[in-house]
Amino acid sequence: MAKWLLLAFYVQIPVVIGGVLHMLAVSRDWWPALKTPVHARLFGANKTWRGFVLMPLLTALGALALWPLERALGEQAVFGPWLLAAGFCAGLAYVLAELPNSFVKRRLGIAPGATPARRRALFIALDQLDSGIGVALAYALLPGLPPVVCLLYALTFPLTALAVKRLLFMARLKQSAV
Repeated sequence: MAKWLLLAFYVQIPVVIGGVLHMLAVSRDWWPALKTPVHARLFGANKTWRGFVLMPLLTALGALALWPLERALGEQAVFGPWLLAAGFCAGLAYVLAELPNSFVKRRLGIAPGATPARRRALFIALDQLDSGIGVALAYALLPGLPPVVCLLYALTFPLTALAVKRLLFMARLKQSAV
């Protein structure tokens, strides 16, 4: 089980790198022309074209950080020849999986980027689970990645996401720690 858990954390690395780089782009307001909401009424002002363009590209770049290790692993490589594609798909799945949650929150009258006081823990959990499940489903389509790793990814990613968001908040790259 420890092997699968370690592998689940390993395949989180591209998404973590992509997410951190994306928050850097947001906090520094890079590519402001892409800051346009995908659909403000349906998903809110924070779901922008910048995220839809940058997250897949930056997560693919994050996957490249694994290239030396993947190469050293040879036939035991996790992503193998799918490294860049896996990163790109993970980044795309990340942003797509956030849309249903944003849609529901807008229907409930919750402001973009806000966490309601009522049922706060539930909304914090949903905000972390949505993208983790999306990426896990994308990874499940990859050849050779065991289903148990995808399940563990979905279960552990919320903890990783909260830890990374806390660090981004402390580095003043994010406005809230959740």
